[in-house]
Amino acid sequence: MRGFDGRIAVVTGAGSGIGRASALRLAGDGAHVVVNDISAEAAEETLAELAAAGGSAEVAVGDVLAEGFIDELFDKVVAQHGRVDIVHNNVGFGRRAAIVDVADETWARGIDGNLGATFRGVRAALRVMAPRRRGSVINTSSLAGLAKVPGVTPYYGVAKAGVIQLTREAAVEAGEFGVRVNAVVPGSVRTPSLEAFFGSDFDAYVQQLPLRRMVEPGDIANLVAFLASDDAAAITGVAIPVDCGQSAVMYQPTVG
Repeated sequence: MRGFDGRIAVVTGAGSGIGRASALRLAGDGAHVVVNDISAEAAEETLAELAAAGGSAEVAVGDVLAEGFIDELFDKVVAQHGRVDIVHNNVGFGRRAAIVDVADETWARGIDGNLGATFRGVRAALRVMAPRRRGSVINTSSLAGLAKVPGVTPYYGVAKAGVIQLTREAAVEAGEFGVRVNAVVPGSVRTPSLEAFFGSDFDAYVQQLPLRRMVEPGDIANLVAFLASDDAAAITGVAIPVDCGQSAVMYQPTVG
């Protein structure tokens, strides 16, 4: 327990995966969590799981890409609860594609969905946190923002790299108001979609990681909870990998 009793947290993309794990961890540590997802069904499933574990939460269904939605969401939370203490900007998406196959419209939506939505979440958070002179914002980036992941559509890595720089920009601007901004940088996280992506080669992939295990959504949530806590009071502007050592390895092409 990190002592979030009485604190209000907003988690976007909380209907599954990392977002759901983050919402569960923050609620488990005492925060009241606003569970956002574009899918009402997924958001309600997270809410039910939180309630079963004794957590306090509510659902805010909506698309973070929709014009004005994020600002409206934060205004509603402040109107109801008086403040926002913790924000986890977690929405993101990508798929397989080569640069030459990505249309302008697909590129623009990919950049906005992975970077623009995070920017709007950061902006809304700072707007409501700065007057109270405290708060913690955590953004989800990716190892794809540090190096090219072969086969993954290019807008994803470019946008996730932007999330890291946005985190630095926001941390510097928000520091004087006592607001901290950091990023988590997941490696490959065990989800049904990832297992489907690798197929029968999944176990072989795991054995190439230094820790010989996959990152679980809860591993990311543990870091989110730490960064949101007073234990991390002196930490801002950083992007921390959670990748079972993946980023510590330099790829070496083999001969023969």
